[in-house]
Amino acid sequence: MREEVGDKEEAERLLRQAADGGSISALQRLAFMRMSAGDREGADTLALEAVGHGSTGALFLLVLARNEAGQQERAERLLRQLADDGNVSALLHLVMLRESAGDREGAEALAQKAAVQGNANGLYNLAVRREEAGDREGAENLALEAADHGDTEAPYRLVMRREEAGDREGAGRLLQQAVDHGCTDDILETLWPHGLDPDGTPTPPWQPSEYAPPEQHVPPGTR
Repeated sequence: MREEVGDKEEAERLLRQAADGGSISALQRLAFMRMSAGDREGADTLALEAVGHGSTGALFLLVLARNEAGQQERAERLLRQLADDGNVSALLHLVMLRESAGDREGAEALAQKAAVQGNANGLYNLAVRREEAGDREGAENLALEAADHGDTEAPYRLVMRREEAGDREGAGRLLQQAVDHGCTDDILETLWPHGLDPDGTPTPPWQPSEYAPPEQHVPPGTR
């Protein structure tokens, strides 16, 4: 390939020709060539052009590169530009960037904005982060908020995480709250198909007892 033998100008010309013909992958490749050459503004322009044609892959890879280079503000600027244009995927990415930066309130506000736009994944992802950080109450509130925005499986997914971790008490408490928030109990059969025992442990499946034939009376002296 021309790029591999050093003829980058010709490679860019051919990629630009393909991009002008509607090739999104060519636009993405051009963006990374510009970034590799140190032309970050040119790379951003090409990435956003690719996004305008329906692709967010180039932008997210550029964002990753910015983060690795310690340029988080530049990464967030790119994402906010997309989010302001209604790109929910960019909004969800911003949620996790804000959470990682310790801006819990900002992360929640962005997740709620995404939920209003029809995608509650940000709320659930935050719930998992809070659960892992030991903020169980915060995790529950976020999962239930996701349910209020239509993601009724969010609380159940958190319930299953607790169940798998052996926290049956916490799982049961959250499950009851999920039901109170209007979640159906369809997934209960998946979690505990045989219900729960009085002590809160899952009821094991029924198994027939072993058949023990009655003892036969053998008259004395017949053996």
